[in-house]
Amino acid sequence: MMDRAVDQLLAGAGGSSLQVTEKQQSWNGSVMSFSFVGKLGFVALPIAGTLAVDDVNVTIDLDLPPMVKNFAGDQKVRAIVDENVREMLAA
Repeated sequence: MMDRAVDQLLAGAGGSSLQVTEKQQSWNGSVMSFSFVGKLGFVALPIAGTLAVDDVNVTIDLDLPPMVKNFAGDQKVRAIVDENVREMLAA
C-alpha cells in the first residue's frame, strides 16, 4: 500500500511534465529508503530520501540537490509534498 502511495506522491509532485526514472525503494522495518531521477525537460536530477511510517505519522525526509533548493526553495517543496500527502491520505 505505501509503495503505491509513494508512486502517487511522485506522480503528483511535478505534474504531467515530470518523468520519474531509475526508481529504487527498499524497506527496513517501518522505514522505506527511496531514490529516483526526476526529469523535467532537459534537466535530470537525482532525489533520495526516506519515508518513515508509524501508527500516527508519516515522515518524509528528502535529500534535495542544491539546484532544486535554489530554484524552488525548501518551503515550496515542503508545501507541495505536504499537500500531495494530505490529498493521498484523504482519498
